[in-house]
Amino acid sequence: MSELTIREMEQDGDFAAWYTELLEQEEDPAGWTGVLDERYLILSNEIGDWVGGLRYWLRGGVAHLVDVVILPQERHQGHAHRLLAAFEERAEQSGAHLAEFWTDDTRSEGLLAALGWRQIYQRANYIGRRSWTLMEKQLGPRTR
Repeated sequence: MSELTIREMEQDGDFAAWYTELLEQEEDPAGWTGVLDERYLILSNEIGDWVGGLRYWLRGGVAHLVDVVILPQERHQGHAHRLLAAFEERAEQSGAHLAEFWTDDTRSEGLLAALGWRQIYQRANYIGRRSWTLMEKQLGPRTR
């Protein structure tokens, strides 16, 4: 029997492809897999320079917003609103029924609430030992 080793690996295309294939083979009867589909939305100006962006992943009908960033000199111009709207639209088009976002920024909570998101859970002493809030928004037609 050969000796087994556990090691940490950075982003590696070959291992990621192998791992994703293995996850896809574990699909449940309902068609859900554990595969994480990470995506980016990029906001650029008229000459193609990046102004900001948004990162999210999709898994099993949930679109998880990871982060939104805008260049400091480009803030307070509605760019984050545009990116959030594009995120919701694309997530829904990709089959997501729910969007979620963890934040430790109370300003984000207010912005998201104004855009129809609701506070689900608050967790004290979480990442960075700060309080974080889970926000969510139902996407698509509501069935209640």
